[in-house]
Amino acid sequence: LRTDYRTPRSSQTASAYRHQSPPSLLSTSTAKASLPDPYPRCYLLEPTPPVHYSVLAMPTLQGHARTAFLCFFASHIPITLIVDGQAFFPRHCYPRALRDVVDWYAATFKDKLMMHPPPLWFSSLVMIEVLFQLPCFIIAVYALTRSQPNNGEGRHSIVRGDGLFRSLCLIYGSSTATTLIPIFACLLADADTTLGEKGILMGFYLPYFIFPVWLVVIACCEENVFGSGKSKDT
Repeated sequence: LRTDYRTPRSSQTASAYRHQSPPSLLSTSTAKASLPDPYPRCYLLEPTPPVHYSVLAMPTLQGHARTAFLCFFASHIPITLIVDGQAFFPRHCYPRALRDVVDWYAATFKDKLMMHPPPLWFSSLVMIEVLFQLPCFIIAVYALTRSQPNNGEGRHSIVRGDGLFRSLCLIYGSSTATTLIPIFACLLADADTTLGEKGILMGFYLPYFIFPVWLVVIACCEENVFGSGKSKDT
């Protein structure tokens, strides 16, 4: 005796099943769309422009920085000619009052570099200041006081922020900061001055190191030191 465990299908149900129409094309495509595609398709996308990030967001020669550098360069011109120049030019070229001021400063603050006669190596550094740095001061003051926009238009190439003036900032800043290193070493190694006197002397000379280094950083980070160019990226 064989038992059939399958559920018997009625004649009406079987007839309806036999006469059932095949699925339409629309329903087939809909069913296929609902299934995950085993072969994912690749689509061509438009390239996204690269995003550049500036490594150092340094202020350019605008606003407060421009005013600070303008005061620095403008004040450096008379200091070079009246004070520092006495270590290079013959002292009889200066009036008695100016010589007394320098002698008073050297004796009061124990600055042996400005005492007469100055060391030969210091006189050579002052020669570089007079012959090279002094023209840089004049050009910088002229460039910072121009009334025209700082975008380079209408400006001479020597004072454009993306031209020769930027190269001049790099050369002046690096050379000046380098000359201050032996001066700092001489001031700190002086055995005749106390720690407080060394600090006062360092305070006199330190701005002439900070501003050149700051100028080099601006010129290295910006294609235009006046701010209209793009920041350099890595």
